[in-house]
Amino acid sequence: MRSASITLSGVVAAPIDRVFDLLTDPHRAPDWLPGCQSVRVNGSPGRKGERWHLRVRTPLRTADLQIEILEYTPPTGFAWHEIVPRSGSKTYFKLEFQGGTTEVMMKHVWTPPSFTAWLKGVWFRRRKLARQFDGSLQNFRKLLTR
Repeated sequence: MRSASITLSGVVAAPIDRVFDLLTDPHRAPDWLPGCQSVRVNGSPGRKGERWHLRVRTPLRTADLQIEILEYTPPTGFAWHEIVPRSGSKTYFKLEFQGGTTEVMMKHVWTPPSFTAWLKGVWFRRRKLARQFDGSLQNFRKLLTR
């Protein structure tokens, strides 16, 4: 099946190290990730292969997600893929220093594992990614510019 992807970016008025530290700290994910209520971690903190178990509140229900860290490259790269419930879904963050500010780029890629999954993805758009990314960016700004 063909992948679907979206790339979004924005600027945070904070040093790149502080943005990276906030992004990669599993215990602070509920502070910046919209809808995230709690995180439980399996593995070494912030390392490739580590698994995070997230409890996320959506408008209609509470969902349990499991993600695995794919990339951990301080201070510029961080990525994960969802294991449960939406396998084939990957999220990449790239950070770039811009003279006292940090550009945050998020790329979300979803490769449906089957035609049925693709069809469900078309009918039931699970996320409003632009809104979720904007919420994350606003939370980064609020938390890092205090």
